[in-house]
Amino acid sequence: MKIVFINIVLRPEAKKHSLPVGLGHILLAAKTHGFEFDLIDMASERISLDELGKMLEKKIYDVYAFGCIVTGYRYVHHISQTIKKINPNSTIICGNSVATSIPELLLKNTQVDIAVIGEGDITIVELLKALENKTSITNVRGIGFREGDKIHFTPARPVIEDLDTIGFPDWEVFNLERYLEDNAHGVGEEDTVSLPLNSARGCPHSCTFCYHVFKGERYRKYSEKAIIEEIRRINTAYKCEVITFWDELTFTNLKSVKDRVDAINGLGFNFNWGASARAGLFRKEHIEEVRALKQAGCRHISFSLENGSPEILAAMGKKISVDQFIEQALVLHEGGVPPLTSVIFGYPQETPETIQRTLDICYECNIYPSVGFLLPLPGTQIYEWAKKAGKITNEIDYLMKIGDRQDFHINLTKMADNELVETAARGLESLAKKQNLKLASVFKTGDYQKVAKP
Repeated sequence: MKIVFINIVLRPEAKKHSLPVGLGHILLAAKTHGFEFDLIDMASERISLDELGKMLEKKIYDVYAFGCIVTGYRYVHHISQTIKKINPNSTIICGNSVATSIPELLLKNTQVDIAVIGEGDITIVELLKALENKTSITNVRGIGFREGDKIHFTPARPVIEDLDTIGFPDWEVFNLERYLEDNAHGVGEEDTVSLPLNSARGCPHSCTFCYHVFKGERYRKYSEKAIIEEIRRINTAYKCEVITFWDELTFTNLKSVKDRVDAINGLGFNFNWGASARAGLFRKEHIEEVRALKQAGCRHISFSLENGSPEILAAMGKKISVDQFIEQALVLHEGGVPPLTSVIFGYPQETPETIQRTLDICYECNIYPSVGFLLPLPGTQIYEWAKKAGKITNEIDYLMKIGDRQDFHINLTKMADNELVETAARGLESLAKKQNLKLASVFKTGDYQKVAKP
């Protein structure tokens, strides 16, 4: 059985691309269980959709497998259509949140044959075995599939209880040299070997705008022993100097911070790293814990403000206050660990005043945020609100046009479209100027730097 996995690129114009952690785990599972496959990596090889079509014409496969987040629906639609034109008898498998959040829409409106719903490590192996042996896929849990005009779903697959049993991706299956050149995980440090490391799956919180494959499932972590062994491995194999803990949430409490710091301090070598934490975790009295993070090599902690309005924070389902956010940002600065954050503009309650308040808080905390406009995603409360409010009237049309959250796609506020965008842009320009930042774009800030002082 000839199998090809495709790494779909959602930002073809980006200068840097991150290693695909989720796909890395899927490929590890397939490889571990003896499946041979080809990989077409649209990101590392900078392959356009037209170029992909030409490549697929040159070699025919039995199974085509890919996935992406739901904002890449239009790419899945295009690629699956291309494949079926070339090879009508093939089987197309799709995973990640584009399959998990909208399985029925996906199967009814694209050429995808099988949707992998939820965690895919075990499902992909069982599915490939069934296809190879020509046995019924109805015994494979955690999938949806089309049979004629009907859509069928098998029972949900329980999540993997012990993440240590699945291991970590084998980065050798990718063009690692190209990804290392991109240095997308370098935490602002040039000329370093940087890699992602997934140390946990899921998030114990449920914000009304957020969707991920593990939403609603129990938050799980690798053991510190397994994490440390993986750090040793990638340091030895690749001389990795910088690690980004690639998690929805790395630190849930102070004990998890102490456990990671103690484990890293026992390694016997130094490296720099970044992680995420819940807002409100660090208070003024935790300055020594922050200093311990810095001494252990931590170069940033990410946690989300999202908005400066208490009313909007409540609508988002955020269990933090603005004061908690400010306190954590300031104590991180004091302890020498730069805080990073993100903000969202465009909840129904948004006004020019709430936008300015959000940016004032960022200035107070000396943070230039990762910025996005509200992008309602299937499977979230705000998506259902947008449908009921008549803001999303045709789901397929909506899914075909959405993309990066930094781009404006939909307006749920009472402001006019141009007022929302221009108010945010002016505020961000002012913030950047006050922080002495040089920005190519106030919204897409993959690269920015401090302006040199005269």
